[in-house]
Amino acid sequence: MFDDARVLPSEQLQVPDVALRDYQARAVDALAKVTQGTVILPCGGGKTRVALGAIARLKTPTLVLVHTLDLAEQWRSELRTQLQLEAGLVGAGEVSAAQVTVALIQALAHWPRAELKAFLAGFGLLILDEAHHVAANTFHAIVDLCPARYRLGLTATPEREDGLTPLLELFLGNRLLLVTHDELVAAGVLTVPSIRIITTDFNHRYRGAEDYPQLLNAVANDAPRNGAIVDAVVAEARAGHTCLVLSGRVEHCEFLAEAVRASGLSAAALTGAVDRSRRKALLDDARAGDLQVLVATSLADEGLDLPRLSRVFLAFPGRSRGRTIQRLGRLMRPHPSKQTAVLFDFVDKRVRILSRHHLERRKLYSEVLGIPASALRAQ
Repeated sequence: MFDDARVLPSEQLQVPDVALRDYQARAVDALAKVTQGTVILPCGGGKTRVALGAIARLKTPTLVLVHTLDLAEQWRSELRTQLQLEAGLVGAGEVSAAQVTVALIQALAHWPRAELKAFLAGFGLLILDEAHHVAANTFHAIVDLCPARYRLGLTATPEREDGLTPLLELFLGNRLLLVTHDELVAAGVLTVPSIRIITTDFNHRYRGAEDYPQLLNAVANDAPRNGAIVDAVVAEARAGHTCLVLSGRVEHCEFLAEAVRASGLSAAALTGAVDRSRRKALLDDARAGDLQVLVATSLADEGLDLPRLSRVFLAFPGRSRGRTIQRLGRLMRPHPSKQTAVLFDFVDKRVRILSRHHLERRKLYSEVLGIPASALRAQ
């Protein structure tokens, strides 16, 4: 015998039905049957759509947990557009609860425990976006405390590099749905980007792990390398493409954005230093096609909803599996204005560790896109 302490409020949401693809409908049916689990879909496969379908099906007060303000704003926009709901928000100094509330995990983590428990008890469905983060203490502490009868995790990248992948099922239940890139490409849901590898002449005498921060500083400040990046971005933007340039440094983003603007194009840096209203305006402009180039930090690695994006530039070294997959996924969403999609990978082959990182990225490109690694040649 056990005591089921899960809650399902008697309040029913009045929301319209949501049209779903077959695989999305299967995920919602599975959730309604087993009450919890994770949906694993590539970027552009419609994870948010599955969640909206679950809200429409279950019609219970819902809490959506996210970890960035940009994701929170995107969720509120989708809820407003698709379900005609004005969602509440917890985060960015705001606390406004509603039938459906979007909350930043970091904000809830600072609430007194009694107040947090009372708040969480008001929801019958918990949705955790980018659910692979549940392994982190801050995330699973909130999830553990939430007594909602239904739990839904959403992720494109369930595998964690720290070995904590099993915690995803421990806290959110078994997989409800797993759909691969290949399946969605075959169904015409996703487009297939090409990879353009550009070798640089950057060099640095790398002395070991303790020298890595200095290496990255040197990368970000190398004038010829930055010039090659800017030239490539300007050429693609002038050809009519919406471009996303990714770097790991705020100063690097600001420098590249300014250099692109100096060429007469519209460009902006999207970093944690940009305030909430400005970030929202920049993303809205990019979605509308009014901003040609966004230069962003890791803020753009998860949850960026920009279907018209057709060019991504990796301007900074990295080898993270999850980030690489997310970055490819940014390009795979179909859009009427997008004829081709290309990822530009700037490779510093004269520095052995950076060359090794590129080889790891190449293996992932091959795995995700289903093309031989030997076909990915430098230009």
